[in-house]
Amino acid sequence: MTNASRIPQTHRLILVRHAHSSVDPARPAREWGLADDGRAAARRLASLAVFDHAAGFYAGPEPKMLATLAPVAAEHGQQVQPEPGFAETHSEGWLGGEQFLSTVHRFFETPDQPPAPDWETAAAAAARFAAAVERLRARHAPVVHPGHALPATFAIASGGRMLTAYLSHLLGYSAERALEAWHRLKMPDIAVVELAATAPPRVVILFGTLAV
Repeated sequence: MTNASRIPQTHRLILVRHAHSSVDPARPAREWGLADDGRAAARRLASLAVFDHAAGFYAGPEPKMLATLAPVAAEHGQQVQPEPGFAETHSEGWLGGEQFLSTVHRFFETPDQPPAPDWETAAAAAARFAAAVERLRARHAPVVHPGHALPATFAIASGGRMLTAYLSHLLGYSAERALEAWHRLKMPDIAVVELAATAPPRVVILFGTLAV
């Protein structure tokens, strides 16, 4: 009989920044789908071996996030499950160009304060995302084989601000490092983070490492 107390309780999160969206200033960003090049990039995700051990595929409820993971989930015989906790950080109204960039800068520089009216704070967003991750960690157990165990692995698609806020919270990024990480993000982009019960979190694959 396997001694469950000796199995390393390690989880790997495949974090996916959504592919290029079809921008429509007349509609809330949370309603945007993928642009043509975004759909093509989402299909290319299905060829990446990084997803081979994923036991579940989850995304914020926004169409662009669900559509980004849908092809790779289908390739592995699964469906993407929407999870409200993984929605992009809440914002209201259209901000273009420099106004949007300055608001995002405030989002990371003052994480406990709304960067603009009706915007979620970075701290609240990170806490929301982290709580959803913990719910999934309880659902997914490590895969045990004779003599060894593989980390429980699942994929999460979300937005760039949310993923950066979560990593900043998890890894203790400074505001400067968080902004730098956000500016470097591609569409789509992938990072892999390992969470263990007895060790600090660690990044296995950095955003920007894998070509899609």
